[in-house]
Order: sequence, then structure tokens, then C-alpha cells
Amino acid sequence: MIHAGMYYEPGSVMAKACVDGARLMYEYAEKKGIPHERSGKLICASTEAEHAIVEDLYRKGTANGVQGLRVIYRDEIKQIEPNVDVYSALDSPNTGIIDYGDVARQLQKDLASEGVDFHFRFEVRNVGQSLEGKSLLNIEGVEPRQEGPTKVIQARNLITCGGLHMDRLARAAGGDEFPKVVTFRGRYYQMKPEFRNIVKRNVYPVPSSGGIPVGVHFTPTVGGHRGQHMIVGPGACVTFHPEGYKFTDVSFSHLWHIFSNTGFWNFAINNVHLSIGELWKDLNQAVFLAEAKKLVPGVTADMIEDSFVGVMAQVFLPDGKPATDYIFERKCLGGTTLHLRNAPSPAATSSFAIAREVVDRAEADFSWA
Repeated sequence: MIHAGMYYEPGSVMAKACVDGARLMYEYAEKKGIPHERSGKLICASTEAEHAIVEDLYRKGTANGVQGLRVIYRDEIKQIEPNVDVYSALDSPNTGIIDYGDVARQLQKDLASEGVDFHFRFEVRNVGQSLEGKSLLNIEGVEPRQEGPTKVIQARNLITCGGLHMDRLARAAGGDEFPKVVTFRGRYYQMKPEFRNIVKRNVYPVPSSGGIPVGVHFTPTVGGHRGQHMIVGPGACVTFHPEGYKFTDVSFSHLWHIFSNTGFWNFAINNVHLSIGELWKDLNQAVFLAEAKKLVPGVTADMIEDSFVGVMAQVFLPDGKPATDYIFERKCLGGTTLHLRNAPSPAATSSFAIAREVVDRAEADFSWA
């Protein structure tokens, strides 16, 4: 998804980064010939009671500078998406789709041509100041799931943005214990090929009151290893392992990591129905399908098949609310290190804009010219 920017609080770094990032992502994709589409998006109110959320998203998006937004109702929705049956929707023509694997591979190619080194399959275990000189860092790591040999990379400065492992990586490099990351598994199904065109664009429900998840939705895909499909999902089930791609993946240290997190407990207590519902949805296809039917009533179990599973990182504030902006931890390890501790969706859309935010801080912290 290339998000347009209507979910985020006007004036926040996240809102600006999403709008700017979408523009930069489209420009990069067009320049490099990366497959993408401005497929458009409907954010749908299934009932009249949900319509106020559509209006609120319209106000936020307009304030954020999102172009082309309009509120439409059932009859017009039927004209552009005959299989969608909802009360109203926010129509966002500037929302698009791309495969971020394609983007990452192209970025690697571009950067490698400029002399940048890449070290894949390198799991950072420890970061400390080098005995050879206090101006150097030793970044120690091993191949994932292996005990050795230890490889050491030296650097004057370090910037981390570790996805599912943002908190662990920051702590290994002089950062604080908090904020902690909680990981959620998102299960996707996909329409069988003959039903791929059940809708033409992204079709989303209005967001839940708990802040996550965004709800089961329909998203066309393009490029990458997946090609052209229509995926349906995801749920948002808390994982029991930092990379919990299966329900049965369990790490006892990760369980302690989650259950010692006050912010997560406050979120779970304040959203008991949502928390239990997402767990049940992850295990039960019929419950999952019932959510999809709120948008496209004609979808049935024989139209869908299993697809992929993703895991996302979420940071909760102490009061249980999801953090809604990027969190930077600066000048660690004697001023040599900068950590990005929270970068939730739409971080992929915003990646070029986030890079500018990171560089601005790094220039100030590291006295870069």
C-alpha cells in the first residue's frame, strides 16, 4: 500500500512524512520503472453509525494536504465498485500499491553503485566503543540462529531502525529499556484467480477505536514475487515470539517481554473485546470471512485461499494507547548513536521522508557537514 495520509493527526511528523513520502515513492517508482498503480481506495462505513469516522478522516486528510478526497454514498459506491455494499466511504484516488521488496532491491542496487556495503544475515548481538579508539564503535554480530563465528564491523556512528527488534537493537547499543515493541501477526487470505477482480481498488473499513488493527480489507497487489492478486486481511493477533509467523511459535523470553509491558496490559484491558476477537479471528476462517463480508457481502469461503502472514511492530504508551508518531532516542554511547524506536505503518510509504528526518537529526547529533 502507498498510503495517502488521511489517518494521521494534522501537524504530526507522521502525517507530513506520509504525504511527502507517498509523493517521493511515486517519483522513485516512476524513475526506476518499478511496477506500481494508483489504484485508489475506499474507506468504508458499513452503517450510518460509522459515517462520522468517514467525515473525520476527510477532515484530517484535507488538513494534511491529501489531494482528491471526497465522501461518497451507497449509490455512487455501487457505480464504481458493484460488489461493495456499505453506507458511505471516503474515496482516495491518490492511494496506490507497490511491492516494497521491489523498492528495497532497487535501493540496494542504487546504493551499491555508490560504494555502500551491505551485510546480510548479520544479527547484532552487542555494540560498544572500540579499545582501538573511543571515536570508533565495534558492532558485533553472528549469522542468525547461530552462535558463531562473531563478526565485527567498525564505525564512527550508528543509526538503528530495527523493525520487530527496534527495542532489542537499541538496548544493545546503549538505549533505554523502554519503549518496548509488541509484535502482532497479520494473516492474509487471497481471492482465487478467477475472483481476483471482485473489487478493483483497495477497500477498507473505518479504523477501530483501539488504534489497531486497521481491519480486514481488500488490497490488490502488483509486482514482486506475488504479482497480480487480491489479498484479503489482515487480522492483528499478538504473537508469542518476536518473529511469530505461526500461532505455535513461542518464546518464553518474549512472553516475559510482553507481559512486563505496562502499556500493553493497559491496551489489552481497555480493548478486551478487540484483543480476544483478533485472537479468535486468527484461528477461525469463518470469523475472518464475516469481517470481509461487511464490505463485500458476496465473498464466500470457496472464493478464497490461504496467502501469506506478516508480523508488525507496535509501541504502546504507558496509558495503553498506540504511539502515533515516530520516537527517536538520541546521543547514545557517548553521542555516537541514534535510534529510531517507533516507526509503525505507514513507515514503508513514508520511508524516503523518514530518511530525511533521520538525516536531519544525525547531522545535528554527529556534527556532519
